[in-house]
Amino acid sequence: MSVPNSADRRPAPYSGLRGLVAGHPVVAFLVLAFGFGWISLIPILLARNGFGVLPVELPLTVVQTLATVLGLALPAFLVTAAMGGKEGVRDLLGRLLRWRVGLHWYLFVLFGLPVGVLLSAIVLHGAAPLGAFVRNWVLLFTAFLPGVIVPFLHTNLWEELGWTGFLQSTLQDRRGPLLASLIVVPFFALFHLPARFVAGWIVDDHTPLAQVPTVALGYFVSAVVVAVFLRVLIMWVYNGSGRSLIVVGLFHSAFNITIGNEVMPELLNLPASETSLMCLGVLVVLAVAAVVFTRGRLAYQGRPAGAVGVAAQPKMR
Repeated sequence: MSVPNSADRRPAPYSGLRGLVAGHPVVAFLVLAFGFGWISLIPILLARNGFGVLPVELPLTVVQTLATVLGLALPAFLVTAAMGGKEGVRDLLGRLLRWRVGLHWYLFVLFGLPVGVLLSAIVLHGAAPLGAFVRNWVLLFTAFLPGVIVPFLHTNLWEELGWTGFLQSTLQDRRGPLLASLIVVPFFALFHLPARFVAGWIVDDHTPLAQVPTVALGYFVSAVVVAVFLRVLIMWVYNGSGRSLIVVGLFHSAFNITIGNEVMPELLNLPASETSLMCLGVLVVLAVAAVVFTRGRLAYQGRPAGAVGVAAQPKMR
């Protein structure tokens, strides 16, 4: 009788709660993410930032950090630990701290979208946006880069630890990168829904209670449309950069500031509505190009040899 080598051996299924989590890692992650994440947002939704039930105003940055760490980073570590133990957590931490990637990846994730918006503006408006950029280029260093780095540190890095480092990475090992990206889309959009009703987060104004159902539906639909292209492009960035969550987090943060209504309109002297639409257009073009030129593989080369954690475990029903 032949003896299987170490590469063929698989860890035995766990029992109890750990076995339940290990057997259904995606469901476990989503339950924990929405449970921890949405519960952590209840205070700010009740405060003056939200619907004004409580006579206090909570610090938005603190709440954002709490929601992403508790709602996304913590579930990612918990489920990974249940599946892969210390080795799984070590692998996840390695991807979280992986910064040694090609310089071209940092240039792309930081400036790819703004450059695309600038080129789009020149095509539509001639030399005027270029002239405005030449006059206002210092905003790249005084407003744009700080607007990327600060949210990256307190929110986007931890957010992508959950969405990309755990959920999309796990799904792509089982379903392929393109389908994995699309599966995540509705959950990504739904998770952000409470933030729509916090003044200063996604929008600056407050939403009357009577308008909540209509606004919620409209936001969810629009968020799904945008998320289709964002999650696909992030999957390509993740795989292409050697699974660096730092690079992915920077891209997410750069997308947020580029599509926003502060830096790009002033940089190019154009209405915020135009620069936002241009950013969406660039995002769509880049995402479609990533799918077409990689034939849907999005730079995925299979699970790296020696990788441990969720993807390395047997499927358990």
